[in-house]
Parts: sequence; structure tokens; C-alpha cells
Amino acid sequence: MLKKCLEMMQMRAPSITLVLDQASYQAGEKIEGHFQLHGGWKDQSLNRLDCDLVIKNSANDKIVNIKNVLSIFMTKQLKSNEQVNKPFTFRLPDELEPSSTTTIYELKTKLVFANEKCATDDRQVRILA
Repeated sequence: MLKKCLEMMQMRAPSITLVLDQASYQAGEKIEGHFQLHGGWKDQSLNRLDCDLVIKNSANDKIVNIKNVLSIFMTKQLKSNEQVNKPFTFRLPDELEPSSTTTIYELKTKLVFANEKCATDDRQVRILA
């Protein structure tokens, strides 16, 4: 019974989702979309929202490069069951190679709460030739 209750509370944990206007971009192009912050079963104090562009080599699953896209420090209260949308824009670097079977681009988002717990979201982005 206790295990079921804990599972239900975990499902109701606060979360973040990065929603992009499209899935494929050219190097140097501007990415637009928004972050969806979803409140959990209780109010949470937010400390920070981070987003990084991670370049990975899928052949060995190693990170090749990380570029900080966005860091927002905040003192916002995310209420229970509240949904907040925050706009997102980022211009991709001009020197990016096209996505391939070995080169993968991901936008890794992390929402940090006052208690140092985090909610994360990974969104793959395809870079066209």
C-alpha cells in the first residue's frame, strides 16, 4: 500500500517539457518554442532553469561538446497542478556539422527546485546539411 502511494506521488512530481516549433534546423538558424512547467501534487519553489546544447557521438555514447544555451535564476513558486509556459529562443552556432548516424544534438533542460531536486527533459534536434 505504501509503495503504491509513493508511486502515485512520484507520478505527480513537478516536470518540465521543452516544446519546439520544429524538429529540424540549419546551422545558424534560430530555434523557437517554449518550456512547459507542470506543477506536481504540492507547491514547489523554483531556483533555476538551465538548458544546454549537448553534442554526442552515438558510436561510443560520449559527449563531444556542451554549449550553455540558457540559465535563468528565479524565485518563483510553482503551485500544485499549475502549468506555466516560458518562451524559448536560441540561435544555433554557425559551425555545427549536420546530424548523422554518429553525431547527435540534444537540448538538455533541467529545472532546479529550492530543495535541490531536479526535473529534466531531453529533446533531440536534427541539424540539416
